[in-house]
Amino acid sequence: MIYNALQHCLEGDVHHDLFRRHLLATDGSIFNCLPACVTYPRNSRDVVKIMSFANSHGIPVHSRGAGSGVCGASLGNGIVVDFTRYMNGLIKLDIENRYFECRPGYRMGELELALKGTGLFFPPDPSSGEYASFGGMFATNASGAHSAKYGNVGDYCLDADIVTATGEKITLSHILSQAPADLSPPLKALYELYQTHARQIEAAYPPVRYNTTGYNLRGLVKDDRLDLRHLFAGSEGTLGVVTRLKFRLLPRPGHDSLVVAYFNDIVSSAKAVEKILPMVPCGIEVMDKSLLSLARENDPILDAAIPHDIDNLLLIGFDESSPDLCMEKAERVGQLLKENNYSHQFHIAVSPEEQAKFWAIRKAAVPILYRLKGEKKVLALIEDATVPTHRLVEYFQGLYKILNTLGVRFVLFGHIAKGLMHTRPLLNLKDKTDVERLKPIADAVFQLVNSLGGAISGEHGDGRLRSPYIRAQYPDIYPLFVETKKILDPGNLFNPDIITGACHDLMTRNLRYGIAYRAHDLYKESLFSGNEFINEVEKCHGCSKCTTVTTATRMCPVYKFTRDEAAAPKAKANILRALISGAIEEKQAFSQGIFHVLNHCINCGSCHSECPSGVNIPRMVIAAKSAATSKFGTGFTNELLTSLEPVARGMGRLSPLLLPLMEMPVMRQMGEKITGISSKRTMISLAPKSLETLIGSWAQEKQKPYDLQPSHLRYQGTIPCSENKKPAASHRPRVLFFAGCYAGYVRPEVGLACIKTLRAMGMTVLVPKQHCCGLPMHSKGMTRKAQTTIKKNLRQWEPALDGVDHIVVTCSSCGLALKNEWASLVNLPAVHKVADKTIHISQLILTNLHRLPLEEEHHLKIAYHTPCHLKVQDNAACSIDLLSAIPGMAVDALTSHCCGMAGTWGMMADHYDLSKKIGSDLALRLEHSPGTMGVTDCPTCTLQMEAFSPKPVCHPVEIVAGLLKHL
Repeated sequence: MIYNALQHCLEGDVHHDLFRRHLLATDGSIFNCLPACVTYPRNSRDVVKIMSFANSHGIPVHSRGAGSGVCGASLGNGIVVDFTRYMNGLIKLDIENRYFECRPGYRMGELELALKGTGLFFPPDPSSGEYASFGGMFATNASGAHSAKYGNVGDYCLDADIVTATGEKITLSHILSQAPADLSPPLKALYELYQTHARQIEAAYPPVRYNTTGYNLRGLVKDDRLDLRHLFAGSEGTLGVVTRLKFRLLPRPGHDSLVVAYFNDIVSSAKAVEKILPMVPCGIEVMDKSLLSLARENDPILDAAIPHDIDNLLLIGFDESSPDLCMEKAERVGQLLKENNYSHQFHIAVSPEEQAKFWAIRKAAVPILYRLKGEKKVLALIEDATVPTHRLVEYFQGLYKILNTLGVRFVLFGHIAKGLMHTRPLLNLKDKTDVERLKPIADAVFQLVNSLGGAISGEHGDGRLRSPYIRAQYPDIYPLFVETKKILDPGNLFNPDIITGACHDLMTRNLRYGIAYRAHDLYKESLFSGNEFINEVEKCHGCSKCTTVTTATRMCPVYKFTRDEAAAPKAKANILRALISGAIEEKQAFSQGIFHVLNHCINCGSCHSECPSGVNIPRMVIAAKSAATSKFGTGFTNELLTSLEPVARGMGRLSPLLLPLMEMPVMRQMGEKITGISSKRTMISLAPKSLETLIGSWAQEKQKPYDLQPSHLRYQGTIPCSENKKPAASHRPRVLFFAGCYAGYVRPEVGLACIKTLRAMGMTVLVPKQHCCGLPMHSKGMTRKAQTTIKKNLRQWEPALDGVDHIVVTCSSCGLALKNEWASLVNLPAVHKVADKTIHISQLILTNLHRLPLEEEHHLKIAYHTPCHLKVQDNAACSIDLLSAIPGMAVDALTSHCCGMAGTWGMMADHYDLSKKIGSDLALRLEHSPGTMGVTDCPTCTLQMEAFSPKPVCHPVEIVAGLLKHL
């Protein structure tokens, strides 16, 4: 294999196995192109060597950033050069001189964190900015909602290092300083091309500011110097490979305001925008009735927030150095809307809280589009065209006519201040009729845009969607584009399919689905019924949000700290889609390559809750693991890690005697070799007495309230302990307490604190015999074992289910199991009763906090960490809300990543170092927190926090129970 030779000469990584290639065969577009090889360079030297190799073998090269592009520009059948794994850092941030330098894989979300508190910002703000890479943003000359005032990414480029087709590294600022006579032959040819055709070039582009169609040859020569910055910005990797970027920054305006205006027709909106633009808004966003209707249908909150009798809404933003000027402009907009009878429904939002409320409509509505059920999906097909703003009315009328005539439902939103509309039709790309509609729709929209003096690509680039229209967009200078390509890429190696190399049917080739696509479920014993597994796999549209590396999302902790594509949630969807569609042979369904990807999932659940499409990646992975377990068995280590309850029942009393022996270094090392559990992990100490033992005979007293003695309670730290002896009310709510393995056997004081608090609220507490919640088995694909333990619990609980108001849990993972996961494993009516009645103890206390007499003279300072398994539930903030509501409590919310333990995953020797790395952010925040103790709801989060911090860690219910007054 020729790619082995490439691996030997690179410091970075080279992958040419089928599995890795499929991971990068897609992006955020409708296409699927299987590369020949995937490379992850560590430095520019590697990039030079890749180009030398590509030249020697005549293999195309495709630069790739986050893979969030929607037009397929980073895809191809050659060598993919991915910068996100290694070349992803900030090189320099110069606050005084207002610029930064970075590698192409550096992400905008990371820059925003670095700029926090500096008073500076990078103005272009694409909607994918949190996870988009600067290399990709530069390649597409991206922009966003505020670009009407601030322009595109290319407008802020100060410099760049480029590796050319011949493997030479050039620096754009150095070229800009050279006299024409000193330029290399290719660059001199480019200089002469512009000088010869300058008048023709400058007159050929349509009169729109936002235009990324084709190559930007305007201003190529300034003051007799060759300036390549705007040529490479938007060239989509067709002219060279960027290895370093330098951008300028601006002072952030101190104040902003927002006008939310509702309209009865789209024409009124367009006319209003034309009148508002001279006020220099920082942005104007539009959402039309189709999008608003879909938003209302799919989200009750949006249904209540958006008036039902409107056609569309505008979000009109201003940012200025003066709050008075912001308010003045907002009021002028309101006056203009009324005087011209455009709209009489509008709201001026000045405070950040008000603005956030209304921007939430814009931000929440679009992701809902990706959650629409049915075969038809919203497609980024014709969503990037831009027209002169004074022709918006004609543009809207034309779009509606085209799509209504074809009988295609669509949504329309976007940056109306730029004349740029994201028009997305709903089509089924597995349906022959809809596939045949792609080109007619795109052709008709291009004819409309061209007739209005617009550009077919405004901010997302050309790629495979719009490259076929470039020749017609620029009939006079298209030959100059071809010549530019030949000068800088004589071997046609850089992304050869797009811009100048596009064929007429490029849009309908290499579709991710297409009429020939077929899928079948290979994991027959899955957790999905019918075609649900296939539908779930196909829901992923590849937007790359799951590769966010900041704390803006919790997903995916393994990806965040490895930057390994195999760890990204979308990688699981890609590999499973290749499998169910036959792109990877069925015999590979249980191969090592497949499970290398699947085993990167730690089942934290964050990707499911935060995915715009709501793809249930964890359940897909567990379904595949379950099938593998049925075929090959569970393995000793997995059996051991899921056996805490039976081990505790049988050996709990011996734990204090055995622990010193097991803590001996030689025993720990031996244990690691036998079990795979890291010798660096502190052994879990079982309590000498279980919760069951402490509260008496459960079988005899399960229908009675328990009278607990204060002496049974013990706490971490110096929290005061007392018993509330207030007489119970005549009507006592009844609750069933599910302690789980941790509160049952490891720290029963958590269970006792919970029962004590429940009784203090006047509740009757039932504690029937119980077993593990099953989640540890479930997450490892041990489906039958999980089903068995669930059914054992149900047999014990079922007689009491109808008679209790709530099933109370203290463990966030137990709560997730009872509320969400049991239903996927066991189809019994009792399971749904359990799900409906399960409540986290913090939520129940918060609702009944007024019933608890709490000590107020405590001055407790705590640092709270939200577990992943609580964050994905509908009551995610219940513990932080409860603790914050307690008078005198100082609460520091540790907005960190995942703790890194991830159940038993972090206990394994193979995962220990990565687990510690993932948890390092939390450990650092806990160390520097003013809180004197850590608080969390998750047992394994507790273990991780205790392992890496000297501060005591306890459960929220222990805090509450410890503050109960002695009456």
